[in-house]
Amino acid sequence: MRRTLILGCLLLSFMAQGESLVMAVGWTKPPYVIADQDKGFELDLVRAVVGKLGHKVNPVYVPFGRSASMLTHGQVDLVLNMTERLPVAKDKLSQVYVTYRNVAVSLKVSRVNLQRIGDMRDYSVVAFQNAGIVLGQDFADKVASSKLYTELPDQSKQVKMLMEGRVDIIVLDINIFRHIARKLSDDAMELVDIHWLFPPTDYRVGFKDKALLSEFDQALDEFRRSEKYSYLIEVYDIWQPQYVTP
Repeated sequence: MRRTLILGCLLLSFMAQGESLVMAVGWTKPPYVIADQDKGFELDLVRAVVGKLGHKVNPVYVPFGRSASMLTHGQVDLVLNMTERLPVAKDKLSQVYVTYRNVAVSLKVSRVNLQRIGDMRDYSVVAFQNAGIVLGQDFADKVASSKLYTELPDQSKQVKMLMEGRVDIIVLDINIFRHIARKLSDDAMELVDIHWLFPPTDYRVGFKDKALLSEFDQALDEFRRSEKYSYLIEVYDIWQPQYVTP
C-alpha cells in the first residue's frame, strides 16, 4: 500500500512538472510584449523562468483591465503586470520581475511646460490602461479625474495620436515610447520633450498556485544572474534598474 502511494505521488509530481499553464498577458506593448510574434522581453523572461521549473506557458492576450479579475476568479494560472495597487491578494504576487519608467511625452512645438504631475490637468492626456490606478493617488486626483483625460489599451495609438498632434500629452513607459516612435519616424525622439514626472513602477507576476509562486521567485533570482538575462536586455534594448552590466 505504501509503495503504491509513493508511486502515485511521483506520477502526480511528474504530471505537474509537464503542466501547460495559461498566462494572461496585456495587449501589445513592445518591446515588453509583441503579441503578433508571441514574444517580447516579459514573455521571453517569464517563459524562461517557468521553463526552468519544467512548465510551459500558453499566453492569452487580454485588455490589461481584465487581468486581475481573471486571476481572482481562477480563470488563468498566472498574470503579468500586477502591482499591489490592483485588486489582487498580496500573497499571490511574486517579487518584482520587471520595472517600467513611465513618463509624460509632448511635442516640442507644443511648448508644454510640466514641472509637476498636476500641471497636466489643463491639457488633453492619453495614458495607458489602468494608469489612474498604477500611477498613484496624486495622478488619479489631479489628472485622471479630468474630462480631458482618457486611457487606451493599444499604446501604438497613443504614440500615433501624439505625433499627429491630436493630443497634447501621452503617458507611457519610456521604452515603449522609444520602440513605437522610432518605427513611425526616424527623428521621432528629436521632435518630443520627455517629462520625468513619475518614479519607476515595479510589476509582479500574479499566481493562482502559491507553491508555484515560491518556486518562481527562487528561479527568477537565479535567472537574473545568468547570461541569458543579459542577452534579453541587449536584444530588446531596454532599461532595467536591477540590471548591472557584467
